[in-house]
Amino acid sequence: MKRLRFLLLAIFAVLLTTLPAVGADRILFYFGPLNFSVAVDSLETFAKEGKVNKDLAFYLNRLSSPQQEQFRKFLQSRFEVNPRTIYRFAQSSVGEELLKDVGEFINIPKNQNGFYGLRGSLIQAVMKSKSINAIELMRKFPTDMQLNTQNIMEFVGEMSTMVDKTKTLIAQLDRMTVVQTKSQLPVDSAVDIRKAGNFKTSLQTIALYDSKRERQITIDLYLPELTQTQTPIIVISNGIGAGRDRFDDLALHLASHGFAVVIPDHPGSDYQRQQDFYAGLYQDNFDATEFRDRPLDVTFILDELEKRNPSQFQNRLNLQQVGVFGYSFGGATAISLAGGTLDYPQLERDCTTQTRLLNISLYYQCRALEISRQDLSLQDSRIKAIYLFVPFSNSLFGKTGMSGVKIPTMWQAAAEDIITPLISEQMPGFADLIASDKYFAVSRGLPHAWILLPLTQGITNQSISKDEATAIARDYQNILTVAFFKTYLAQAKEYRSYLNTSYFKTIAQAPFSLSLVRSLPERE
Repeated sequence: MKRLRFLLLAIFAVLLTTLPAVGADRILFYFGPLNFSVAVDSLETFAKEGKVNKDLAFYLNRLSSPQQEQFRKFLQSRFEVNPRTIYRFAQSSVGEELLKDVGEFINIPKNQNGFYGLRGSLIQAVMKSKSINAIELMRKFPTDMQLNTQNIMEFVGEMSTMVDKTKTLIAQLDRMTVVQTKSQLPVDSAVDIRKAGNFKTSLQTIALYDSKRERQITIDLYLPELTQTQTPIIVISNGIGAGRDRFDDLALHLASHGFAVVIPDHPGSDYQRQQDFYAGLYQDNFDATEFRDRPLDVTFILDELEKRNPSQFQNRLNLQQVGVFGYSFGGATAISLAGGTLDYPQLERDCTTQTRLLNISLYYQCRALEISRQDLSLQDSRIKAIYLFVPFSNSLFGKTGMSGVKIPTMWQAAAEDIITPLISEQMPGFADLIASDKYFAVSRGLPHAWILLPLTQGITNQSISKDEATAIARDYQNILTVAFFKTYLAQAKEYRSYLNTSYFKTIAQAPFSLSLVRSLPERE
């Protein structure tokens, strides 16, 4: 554990430079009355030649040979950067809050928060190149940056605790999965629901206008070949900045199995808003009012489809059997539609007491505090089942807010998730659900977003292409969504047998194992 802490401290110091963090000549460490430094030249020599100078030897000698090599590889690594993205993020509300938190570790003289120095240096550094490494960043920073070692070590301790708890939880879920598998009968999997179903599908793009909110909403509607029976509907609510095509493969798959699928743009947080944000038209990449407007978007869309159902769809859309698939921020949308309510006291506590660097989603959840506090129910009774994929949830809703969600829920989490961490974000939210029909699926090695796949692979020491990882993730999600929505939306109870661990054991693909449980171990 001591060696791990020294390694984490060393890596943390360099990671901070990517935000950025250190002076051009030396990294200054402050720990109470003690202070010491390491020359940037020494780090560069170590990175290029493997040679350990005297001032660096004190730290590296406390690491094992594999840890030293890992640290050296990090110093050598180049990071792709988009200057426009970094510049705009650093100016946003979330970016400012994040840099202020990092500024508690990296001070300017007199132990002051290093926010302004961090932001200025970060922008200056990334404007020069589309790829850069840690050493190059160090060369561009002011010489009077100070690393508050005590704060860093406290953070490292919290991070180590979270990592340990995550490993313990995964081991417990694995044991629970084994026990459940032994008690279950083999699944008759004559139908491979990883593959497309028998329905031919069509796609319509429809522009809608909500005059009450003066809001233009465009939807993609995936329709199965219409039959004499009414067709249940699934709405897919995306994450921040995603286009309607983010889940087009999933929409086509669900439609081929007999569901009508709607993917809307949410105008205050969609792909176009993201592009406008990058262009400097907005300070933030989403409006805080989206916590209310997104659920209202879905209700408006369902109202419009009800109006069009007799003439345009021959009354074959079942607007009383609706499911919602919510990804990330879209997960919060789904929870609100299912009866969840924002818990402002809980959110205020978490936004002032929790270490947000350990739960990045909190920076986004805390923006809900910007909107007026109204007792506004966003629940839509037509929603009969929800699928939550790494949702924003725990601080937004808390135990009180989640108590309103009583419909069947599938909750898919990722073990290595730095945006919505398993321990602090996913597990507590699922535990607070009171719905009798709920499932918790946890995958290993698959990230919150594909841009984070290299980081996930660094955590798991696995090397696999994005295409291979995408294919495995798609198989898991195809199975879970079809089985869940067929069971609880289409009322096809024969699909319930797919929602068991014995089936997933037969189709699991290494190295990305998946656990599926109905309850969680007792929380500490």
